[in-house]
Amino acid sequence: MSATLFTCRHTFEATLCVELARLGVTRTEILLPGLVLAPESARDLDPVYALQVLPAAHLIRGASIREISLAVQEVALPVLQAGEGPWDVHAIVPGMLKGTPKPPMARRAGLIAEAMLADLRKDQRAVWRRRQEQGSDTCALVQLLLLDNEAAWVSAAPVRALPPLAAWPCRVPAGLAVVADDDGAPASSYRKLLEAITCMGMQPLPGQQAVDLGASPGGWTHVLRRAGVHVTAVDRAPLAPHLMRDPQVRFVTGDAFAWRPEAQVDWLVSDIIAFPERVAELLQAWCGGQLARHMIVQMKFRGEPDWLALQAALDVARTCGYAARAKHFFNDKNEVTLMLTMVPHG
Repeated sequence: MSATLFTCRHTFEATLCVELARLGVTRTEILLPGLVLAPESARDLDPVYALQVLPAAHLIRGASIREISLAVQEVALPVLQAGEGPWDVHAIVPGMLKGTPKPPMARRAGLIAEAMLADLRKDQRAVWRRRQEQGSDTCALVQLLLLDNEAAWVSAAPVRALPPLAAWPCRVPAGLAVVADDDGAPASSYRKLLEAITCMGMQPLPGQQAVDLGASPGGWTHVLRRAGVHVTAVDRAPLAPHLMRDPQVRFVTGDAFAWRPEAQVDWLVSDIIAFPERVAELLQAWCGGQLARHMIVQMKFRGEPDWLALQAALDVARTCGYAARAKHFFNDKNEVTLMLTMVPHG
């Protein structure tokens, strides 16, 4: 029997289970920190609080790396042989789900994946040649979650496109974007924006125009400037000194909810601390006027997620012609990130 596994930020497992129940999935189980088990019927769901999905997951066992590798191939080969596009393999261990820098068993999981690839190179040349590491056009994904030395969950499934410019399963292992340390960032919030950009698969480009609402002290402006983007930063408090001196940063003192650009910009980013319902108001103004082509906007909660406010914000964006998706990322706390991109006409 197969099942569906979802990864999430550890300590938010119960929240993910509640969300799945809201979506009609009542039989769930927290297997490990950051890992929730659901029935196979949940495989097509894209929960906000799930970082990654492992669809059609099978529990396999083996006494050695070789035995586990052969069991992985038994699950994966039918899917890979049926496909035609590029594919990838992710080797995951439980410590990764807790953010452990050097998690136990990572080397063993990697050796199992290498053994599988070596067999495919020898016996399944056509399949092996289509392998592409973390490619933006990956069409199928094999995921190996090693539980201990002799047991693992294995998932092999096609990757489907989800707006805005996203994929499900996510094309990064366990849905955890690699975010490098940046001592120059004026706030750790820069990590959240980098995760959202990775999830969207769309990089801000040099010379583009962006607006950062509620920008102080400048963590998100810092990310955009490192990408070569020209930024208008709006807040009542100033940015970090190096950003205030940056000639490509225009700082505007004012109310972030009331400020509007004179012309459409490429990006709107917002990490404003406000009641959840105000996010829908903000999106009504920006999406309704099509004031930005792409948007990354945080919604913050005081306690449990406000599902009605979140749905209202997504509905506003979609009604105004934007593809919209929401995710709770590893670096998010009691908040979720909305990602929007304008849908081309015709």
